[in-house]
Amino acid sequence: MGTSEELVWQQIQQKNKKAFESYYKEHYKTFFLASYNYVKSSTVAQEIVNDVFLKIWEDAEKISIESSLKSYIYRAIINRSINALNKQKRESQNQKELAQLQTESYELRQMETNELKVQLYKAIEALPDQCKKVFLMSRMDGLKQQEIAEKLGISIKTVKNHITHALKQLRKSAGYSIILLLLLPAGFFQL
Repeated sequence: MGTSEELVWQQIQQKNKKAFESYYKEHYKTFFLASYNYVKSSTVAQEIVNDVFLKIWEDAEKISIESSLKSYIYRAIINRSINALNKQKRESQNQKELAQLQTESYELRQMETNELKVQLYKAIEALPDQCKKVFLMSRMDGLKQQEIAEKLGISIKTVKNHITHALKQLRKSAGYSIILLLLLPAGFFQL
């Protein structure tokens, strides 16, 4: 280590704040640029340089420097920059994998929903005509029981009976998951 660097290092080890701040200000740009060349982010490079200097200040008594203070800090900054770069790559890869999983999961749910819709349509088609008409007016068109009764010229009780019968038939032929589809708003059933 050069004499002036040795002197600065000794002062830093003795917690001479002025010597530490002076060294930091004098060399900050050099270390910042070294880090920036790796991480390509001024925020990350700034954090790395500040973290390395903070660590040196906190652990100065324990640190043994063989070459020069400048070389030691430079090596620490390069190592941290490489680690940050690797971390960014891992996070980016994890985000891509997560996005892929979410897309696949969404597509699978859509397929399952479409299959349920097909099952539901088949089950509805198997209903008796008047029952089917009442059920479709209720669930697909979103009409109230009173409106259905008026349009078809039947009693509300008959409308209720048709809907109850339709739900029982659908549950039997298509299963409980179909009933969940029936809870969705009118218009959802368009394929």
